[in-house]
Order: sequence, then structure tokens, then C-alpha cells
Amino acid sequence: MSVKDLFKQAADKYAHETGELCFLPENRYNEKLFVTQGQYDWLSGQLLYCLIRYLKPKRIMEISTSSGYATLFMALALKKNNDGIVFSYEIDPKAAKSAAGNFTDYQVDDFVKLHIGDVRKTSVLAPKDFDLYFLDSMHTDTFARWFIETHVLRAVRSDALFHMHDILPRHARVRCFNGPPFEGTLLDPNPKISRSKKLKKAIKNMLLIDNQLENDRAPLCIYPPLSEKELPTYDGNCTTEAIVGNDLAAVMNSEDYVFLYDVINDYPELEPAKYNSAVYGRADHKNMPMEWNNSLWCRVNAVKSAYKILAERR
Repeated sequence: MSVKDLFKQAADKYAHETGELCFLPENRYNEKLFVTQGQYDWLSGQLLYCLIRYLKPKRIMEISTSSGYATLFMALALKKNNDGIVFSYEIDPKAAKSAAGNFTDYQVDDFVKLHIGDVRKTSVLAPKDFDLYFLDSMHTDTFARWFIETHVLRAVRSDALFHMHDILPRHARVRCFNGPPFEGTLLDPNPKISRSKKLKKAIKNMLLIDNQLENDRAPLCIYPPLSEKELPTYDGNCTTEAIVGNDLAAVMNSEDYVFLYDVINDYPELEPAKYNSAVYGRADHKNMPMEWNNSLWCRVNAVKSAYKILAERR
């Protein structure tokens, strides 16, 4: 069965349960619940939940926890299964504290084992038999390669799955509000967020981005509009991790991976656009708010084979 078909079967069986998860996207930017806010989209979260309900995994490895937003999609599914555990790793004590509070509040403590500290040290003794390897962390090629070489390549389950977040297929065409592909400015007269917030964010970015992070940013390829009603776009990938993920997918068989961006329209029953209007910073080719669903799912054995092929080419 292809990875794409696997998700479809999981959704067909468990989509009726995902209405119980609406509190997550409705509170995604609630700093009282989630001190760190991410962009794990509504469709991606529902499919993650359905997949776990369907596969009933015993062990999941997640890097990183952040405030536990994506973790809750997983843990709530495990709670329904009444079995399984997420080994979740987080380096930021403040974020981990927020996550731990959420796990307690939503009564999923028994389904999450939270590890606090540098995962390159805290995961040294991690098991090799995870069913899912869920990567959503530093978004650099260096860290992605460390994760793959340290954990994915030594995975012993032939049916295990691998997930990478903040990655789109190279044929994707998207925009950021007042961001790539940079046709706007910080003082856009019709901003989607306030001018003061934009300026604060720009200043913060200038102060925090060090040379290492700059080196981990991928060059952007800007695509001109296809009509007068459209705007310039790019493929949504701006990190070196996304280059690694796309390179891996390029040498895999098509049935061994799926970009969720490509299957958005396959799940009308999950209402993938339900929270588009509330999304922060992301847009389509017309600059309308859009959740990108920027996740890549692969079979672990396919990752192993693809990684070997790419290593031989280097």
C-alpha cells in the first residue's frame, strides 16, 4: 500500500473523531496554552491523529516538543487507543514546562514521556523500535542528517514511518504575508498584522539570527505571476533541511512518500481550509491566507535507501 493510500484509509476510518480536536487550532495562538506557537496545520494534525488511531503504534519519537501542540494530536490518539507512548524531546525548559502542563490538563500524561535537554545527548539510549519518527525541530541540514543517521538509519521496524515538517514539494507555489517573495514591505499600507508587530519581529530576527543560522537558510527561487490577478510566489522552502527532504523524496519510489500539500483536496470531509482565515503569515498565490500543510511523510526503509543513494553520489 502506498503512503498516500495509507493516510486515506486512516482518514476514512477515523475522520469522524477529529471534530473533538477543534480546540487545538482554535487555541493555536493562545500564549496561555502554548508559549511557543508553531504552524502545524489543521489537515496535517487531523491526518496525524487518524494515522495513529489506524496504525496503533507502540512508540513514537518526536523532536521537538515545543509547547506540545503537535504532541497533543498524537497523545490524544494514543489515549483513544489506550496504548502507546510518545518519546518527546525538547531543549527549552520554558516550552517543556508549557507542554507538560498541557499534557496534564488534557489527561495524556500517561501517553507522553518528556525528555528535557539537548536531544543529541538525551536520546543516546533511545530505543530502536519506534513506529513513527516525527521530526519538527531546527530545520537545518546538519540536524536533519544527525537525526536520520542517529535514529532513522538504525530503526529496526520495517513498517516504520518518518515525518519531516516545514517542507513543501519543489512544485509548490505559495507566499508569505510581507515576506517571500518580498514584493511587500514592512510598512505595507494593508498589513495582515500590525505595523508595530512587523517591525518588532524584523528587529528581533536581526538580533537573533547568527552566522550559523544564516548558513542554514536556503536560497529562494521566485516565480513570476501567471496572470494579472496573481502575485509572485516561491516553493515555500527556505531551510537547508527542506533541501535534504526534497533530495530524499526525489530518489524514492512515488508510493513510498507523500507531501501533504499535494493531497489537501483529497479530504473535503476534514475541512482543510476551515482555519485558513486565522493562519498567521502564510498565503496562496493571490495572497489569501492559506495553511500550507507542509509535511513530508515517508517509509523509513525508503529513507534508508534514498540516504544511501545520495551518500554514494556525494
